[in-house]
Amino acid sequence: MLLETGIKKFKETLEGYKEMLGLLGLTGTIIITFFVLNIFFGVIENTAKNNKTGKIYKTIISSLPKGRLNYFKSSDGHQLSPIEYEAVCKNTKIVTQRSIMGANITNYKAQRLYTDNGNKIDKYSVKWVRATNKCFAEYTIRAIEGKSDTITVSGEAKGFLKTSLDTRVYFIKNF
Repeated sequence: MLLETGIKKFKETLEGYKEMLGLLGLTGTIIITFFVLNIFFGVIENTAKNNKTGKIYKTIISSLPKGRLNYFKSSDGHQLSPIEYEAVCKNTKIVTQRSIMGANITNYKAQRLYTDNGNKIDKYSVKWVRATNKCFAEYTIRAIEGKSDTITVSGEAKGFLKTSLDTRVYFIKNF
C-alpha cells in the first residue's frame, strides 16, 4: 500500500523534478563508486628509496620561486643549480606550447605540420639522462587526416615554468 502510494506520487511529479532526481542519483552513484575504488585500489607506494628521493625533490621544487626556471645565465628567471635542474627535470611531465613553437622555429617541416594539424601534439615526454646529466624533452607531431606524416622533435630542456600546480618545459634547445 505504501509502495503503491509512493509510486503514484512519483508518477504525478513534474518532469523537471524527475530529471533532477535522476541526475542527483547518478552523481551520487559515481561519487560512491570512485570512493569505493579508491579504498581498494588507492595510491600504490613505491619503494622506500624512491619515496625518499621523491620527498627530497619535492622539497627542492617547493623552495623554488614561481615563474621561469632556467639552466642558463639569464636576466629574467631563477637560475637553477645542477641539483635543482635534475629535480625539476625528473618531476616535469608537461611540455608547453611556447617551447614547442620555439623548437619548431629551427625545423620548418615540423612547424608546418604543427600549424596544419591545428597545433595538436600526439605525445610528449621529459627524461633525465644520467650519463650526460641533462634533461631532454621530446614531442611527436602527427598529421590529423589523409597523411601519415609524423615528426619527432627532441632537444635539451633548458628552461622550465613553475606554476602553483606543477612545472612545465618552457624552453627546448634543439639546434
